[in-house]
Amino acid sequence: MNHGVRSVSCRMNCRHFFFYVCLCIMLGACRSALLPAPVAQPTLHLSPGDEIEVKFSYAEQFNELQKVRPDGKIELQIVGEVTAEGKTPAQLREELKQLYAPHIKYPQVAVIVRSMRGRRVYVGGEVMRTGFIDMPGPMTVQEAIMEVGGFREETADLEEVIIVRQKDAGRFSYKIDISALTAGGGSEAKVFYLEPRDIVLVPQKDVVNVNQWVDHYIRRILPISVGASTFVAPQSAQ
Repeated sequence: MNHGVRSVSCRMNCRHFFFYVCLCIMLGACRSALLPAPVAQPTLHLSPGDEIEVKFSYAEQFNELQKVRPDGKIELQIVGEVTAEGKTPAQLREELKQLYAPHIKYPQVAVIVRSMRGRRVYVGGEVMRTGFIDMPGPMTVQEAIMEVGGFREETADLEEVIIVRQKDAGRFSYKIDISALTAGGGSEAKVFYLEPRDIVLVPQKDVVNVNQWVDHYIRRILPISVGASTFVAPQSAQ
């Protein structure tokens, strides 16, 4: 049985996927501890590619429209380079108020997010269209799957959907059951909010070992050797 994704879909997105999977492999030892299921909407943190507007109430000459650079920084008048990646708009605003305080009498500043181009997730496996999708705001696993056209009803195993995530210098995985999507009035599917750079994989039905299926999926599109220890066994998101 061929447990890989169709080659035509893979080629359309493999360059970006290589980057994220390589990043996963190079980030040291994986952690197997079960993480709390992120059922609440995640806090918005700025990422490379996001576009923000910095506006001053009493010093409009310093207003800026900036895109967060690949190194996570923006460059502003007077204060120069400022790290934006990983901060919330509110955190960045407070930092800018302090930086501009010696230069502006009333450093009232607003940080407005205009676009979130750096927020993307990858969806693959038994879905209608594999590849990257943008996250303009909070997005659940179910919404991400619908964004790529939904799942393949005859072959998709919705009881063991896998989410791979980078967190705290480790690579974690979750296994969640979203089969209630097709239950027709049954219990609601678990809500699981995604984060930028997450990988969502919908396996095939009747796969005995989901861990091996994920490893096989990655091997088919990644032209390097992937060791057996590079993937943390799926943890149920309870």
